[in-house]
Amino acid sequence: MPESGWTIEERYKPEMKAVTRLKRIVAFFILSPKEKELLQTVIGLENSRRVFILTLVAIPTSLLYLIIFRFGVEGTNALHEKWRTAISVSHLLLLTGFTVIGILIYFFSYRVGINNKIAKICFHTTAVMLLVGGAIIAGIDQLVLTSITAFLTTSLIVGLILLIPPALALFYFLSSYAIFYFAISIMQINHDLAVSNQINGLTATALGLCLSFILWRGYLIRTKQTRLIEKQNSKLKAAIDIVNLQKNTVEQLSQIGRDITSSLSIENIIHTIYKNVNSLMGASVFTIGLLKAETSTLEFPAAIENDQVLSPFSVPLSDKKHLAARCFNRQKEVIINDCAPYVNTVVGRLTSSQSSEKPKSVIYLPLWHKDRAIGVISAQSYISNGFSDYHIIILRNLAAYSAIALVNADAYHQVNTLLTDLKATQEKLVTQSKLAALGALTAGIAHEIKNPLNFVNNFAKLTEELASELRSEIAKVKDKADPDKVVTIEELLNMIQQNTKKINEHGSRADSIVHSMLQHSRGTSSERHLTDINALLQEDINLAYHGMRAQDSSFNIKIETNLDPAVGKLEVVPQEVSRVFLNIISNACYETHRKKSGASGEYIPQLTVSSRNTTKGVEVRIRDNGRGIPDAIRDKVFHPFFTTKPSGQGTGLGLSISYDIIVQGHNGQLTFDSKEGKYTEFIIRLPRTTK
Repeated sequence: MPESGWTIEERYKPEMKAVTRLKRIVAFFILSPKEKELLQTVIGLENSRRVFILTLVAIPTSLLYLIIFRFGVEGTNALHEKWRTAISVSHLLLLTGFTVIGILIYFFSYRVGINNKIAKICFHTTAVMLLVGGAIIAGIDQLVLTSITAFLTTSLIVGLILLIPPALALFYFLSSYAIFYFAISIMQINHDLAVSNQINGLTATALGLCLSFILWRGYLIRTKQTRLIEKQNSKLKAAIDIVNLQKNTVEQLSQIGRDITSSLSIENIIHTIYKNVNSLMGASVFTIGLLKAETSTLEFPAAIENDQVLSPFSVPLSDKKHLAARCFNRQKEVIINDCAPYVNTVVGRLTSSQSSEKPKSVIYLPLWHKDRAIGVISAQSYISNGFSDYHIIILRNLAAYSAIALVNADAYHQVNTLLTDLKATQEKLVTQSKLAALGALTAGIAHEIKNPLNFVNNFAKLTEELASELRSEIAKVKDKADPDKVVTIEELLNMIQQNTKKINEHGSRADSIVHSMLQHSRGTSSERHLTDINALLQEDINLAYHGMRAQDSSFNIKIETNLDPAVGKLEVVPQEVSRVFLNIISNACYETHRKKSGASGEYIPQLTVSSRNTTKGVEVRIRDNGRGIPDAIRDKVFHPFFTTKPSGQGTGLGLSISYDIIVQGHNGQLTFDSKEGKYTEFIIRLPRTTK
């Protein structure tokens, strides 16, 4: 603490104020970088405009002065003539200078709107030409006058019109005053008038210089304020744009949320999110990986790269180098905006990517639903630093919506699966109920009809034998009996034999029906053997064909086979599977022959049998070009006792038994595809493992 008790600031306050003032004065004359930038741009262009307008006024003015002094003023003596000539020459030089400057500044600056070197030269030449010209003309005027109006006028014009930096203005005005001072000293003979005019010239210089300072400072301040206002307006507009963008983004995210949560397809959810991610973030790649706990993998059901849907793929959670596994295992976001340093340590590229190019910006975010991790979501770009904080916030919001939508889709899928299983179980229960009822019915038929049917068949045969014996006995007494009576008796015997033959025939058919019903109700219990499916098909095709030929010699059909050698052998009950093949092939032959009977000669019956090895087993297709199955009866095709054959030609049990053999007995599938009037195709799928 000083002895006087003053602080250092208080003790040296006057000196500090003086230094501050001095700094301000110096700063007034030395341009800051920002002021230099304004001088090169805004002020420079304004000076070009002002110089051009000034030349438009100065050219006719100088021309008028030239005319007046050249032709309007007469020299009364040699001194006046010398003065008139000097003034005329001065204005001629000014006229020439302004004309050249006007042309240059118009074509090289004013019209194109730029401040270049030519514009700067023209500007400074104008200032110098005005100040020096005014000083010289004022000096010439001293030959006959005592006025310094020319110097005062040019000083005011320069100070009021041209925007000259303070330091340069000080130099120009002082230099012009020096010229004015010496011109007055030389031209004015009267010493007192010379001194008076020199003092008045100093006043004019000071006045012009002050006006120049004020004009410069005022315009500079206004320009800075305008710049500041423009900058603030620009910031305000940018802020408004950001607010509008955020508002639009929120609305878009809300719409996206509604779109994806209303969808129950994972593929549709991913595709909907990708379209919006691509528009909001510019992501070239988008995908979602879902946890599959039983295999400890992340399954990617659909990835999209440059609008192309890629094949599904999976990433093991044990793969520590893959960013998807790392994100899920650590339950942390993985955000890399420059993948170059991490190429050899981590992998972010999609497994099934169609592009050889590796992503340069990668985002992986964990998917959460009710504190449970269900997978990851990823956006990738082939541009470095492709994602900002704003993009990450967008993806986080989409991740939240995606998790809800995916959980809903999974729940729907599970419910749909349960409903499908329930429907299948219902169908099995209905089938079993039908089979149980059919079993009870056939058991009753066996007990109630079998024995009487045996008596009918046996007595029909016995009656036929008795008729034959009676015919033999009549033949012995034929010569003794009345011929007419013999003929009548033989006719009666023929009728009896025909009737008993019909009774026996239909009784045998009824016995066959009862036998089939009993076989249907007993189910399947035969042993399984490794059976060559293709060989079995060939055998059944031959049996069906020759069977139809035996019934009707006119039967003919074109048979095509396409049997896959990879089918090999399958563990089945060969007799039962053969029965299925034979039944369907026989039906196909029957339907094509029936269509041939009522069709024109252009129709050619055709049977196509094919087999194919699949990942799960064997698929057999039996197709005919017969009459097809009408829509009205498709639901009844596999029902017991349902047949489309005429009465007496079908029992309606063939397809029902075939369905039970394939579905119930072998855990396979028996379906069909048909178009009425065109074709029918039965598809038989047998699994490799039937247990």
